[in-house]
Amino acid sequence: MSELATVSTHVLDVASGEPAAGVRVTLGTRTLTTDAQGRIADLSGGGINPGSYRLLIEVGAYWGGTPHLFKTVALELELDEGRHYHVPLLISPFSCTTYRGT
Repeated sequence: MSELATVSTHVLDVASGEPAAGVRVTLGTRTLTTDAQGRIADLSGGGINPGSYRLLIEVGAYWGGTPHLFKTVALELELDEGRHYHVPLLISPFSCTTYRGT
């Protein structure tokens, strides 16, 4: 049996230079909300099998009444082995970027 993968995220508002607290994030059927530091330490609920997963980050509500472009950022992840995957998201009202963190 293969080892399980775990997934975490950190959403940062680069327009304000602050963490993005209260952002809803969904991995598969599990939905959590970022904490005061913009983090979710374990989206996988203790571990998931390697494979393909959709990570949905609902940034629209975070911006409230501020004009913005993105409602949801959808990332298709390929977790090819049982290890930890950290997927940060940097956001501003009209841009976003992500990468594989540590």
